[in-house]
Amino acid sequence: MPVSTNNPQYELYSGVWEKTRDAVRGSVAVKDKRAKYLPVPDSETNAQGVDSVRYKQYIKRAVFTNYTGRTKNALVGAAFRKRPIVELPDGLEYLADDATGDGLSLEQMAKDELSNLLETGRTLLLVDYPQADDNLSAEDVARLDLRAAIIPYAAEAVINWKTEVIAGRRLLTLVVIAEPYLEASDEFSHEAKTQYRVLRLTEEGYSQQIYRDEEPYSDEFFPRKADGSTWDFIPVTFVGSKNNDSTVDDAPLSDIADVNIAHYRNSADYEESCFITGQPTLFITHSLSQDQWQTYNPEGIKIGSRAGHVLGETGAASLLQANPNQLVMQAMQSKEQQMVAIGARIITDRGGNETAEGARIRFASENSVLGDIVGNLSEAIKTCLYWCGEFMGVSSDDCVFEINREFYDKSVDPQMIMSLVTLLDRQIVSDQDIFDRLKAGGLIDANRSLDDVRDEVGELSPLA
Repeated sequence: MPVSTNNPQYELYSGVWEKTRDAVRGSVAVKDKRAKYLPVPDSETNAQGVDSVRYKQYIKRAVFTNYTGRTKNALVGAAFRKRPIVELPDGLEYLADDATGDGLSLEQMAKDELSNLLETGRTLLLVDYPQADDNLSAEDVARLDLRAAIIPYAAEAVINWKTEVIAGRRLLTLVVIAEPYLEASDEFSHEAKTQYRVLRLTEEGYSQQIYRDEEPYSDEFFPRKADGSTWDFIPVTFVGSKNNDSTVDDAPLSDIADVNIAHYRNSADYEESCFITGQPTLFITHSLSQDQWQTYNPEGIKIGSRAGHVLGETGAASLLQANPNQLVMQAMQSKEQQMVAIGARIITDRGGNETAEGARIRFASENSVLGDIVGNLSEAIKTCLYWCGEFMGVSSDDCVFEINREFYDKSVDPQMIMSLVTLLDRQIVSDQDIFDRLKAGGLIDANRSLDDVRDEVGELSPLA
């Protein structure tokens, strides 16, 4: 089979990913798909389909309100309302400012991958090192600025994968990644094609190979650790909305996207109904002949108080207007309530006097899902930091990367602080417990450690 063969799970979920991505991007992306999301009215009798005048007006009047995208932004904002806790050893500190090798910081990469996880429930992180001569000295490596990097790939890019049980462990033995590359005919062209990066695990170790046009484009090469040894596993990790194994998890925002697109269809029907039947229509009866009509009304009939008309002895005129179409509007309102129930908190009515505790309870399930995703992503990035240390020859056992999981403010009032101090005096809690609570409450910077605070306090004069 060709290198472009898709995993069956990829075939099953790719349509869900496309729909959710489009809903997050908003009106331009949804309307660009035309009949995919908004069927053509009277398609059986309308030979022109999406090119008909009626359909062009139909889709133009439709309103897509981006509830899905706004919900995603709110969830990402909740997770990153505090900066992640990052601790890197010497030799890996560069990752804080350039984690991906192209200038994207570790925190920004985490934000992007959290967005991907909310939209598709899946992403992949590959730890890679620039291909170089095995005989390079430490001075050559420093001069060339060769560094390990964490390369993120969206769910759509990972088209195929396989796992096997090796020495009692289930390991990935094949990962195929579709990547775009430029094949420009001149410096201004943007023509892109697809190549496939094949990651393999064989008895010889972990290797990479590039394919183009279904044929090998590069030789198979074996990335090596800092000590010169090959890898006995592929240094990639899937990240999912439920767990970090290779199976595809559900996209958290897909349910909201479904209802959001259905709401868009209702909007198209409602706007067309308003356009067709919303304006009043004038009906006239009269006893005049055609010549008399033209004599008495030479400029025809104009609606308004500034014009008068002669209709004859038995003439009459009336305006008819359709009653409001409440059915479609009720359908739209029902879908808005469904999105609120699913978790689109951004469209919740904020006019009520709801307590903070009530809000926490109401969004408990939503935050549970977000908490699982944040935990999975933090664990995956920490694993990647360890692998970067393997490439760079740096001990990375003490690497820390933790995304905030306090999605709401937890107040730390003076009374609570005094209570914590009392518990400390009675040796019920430790100073580490108090430090962690104050950090969670935002009173201490997320990047400071307890040792930092102790060092600063130790330098203060007792009389200060």
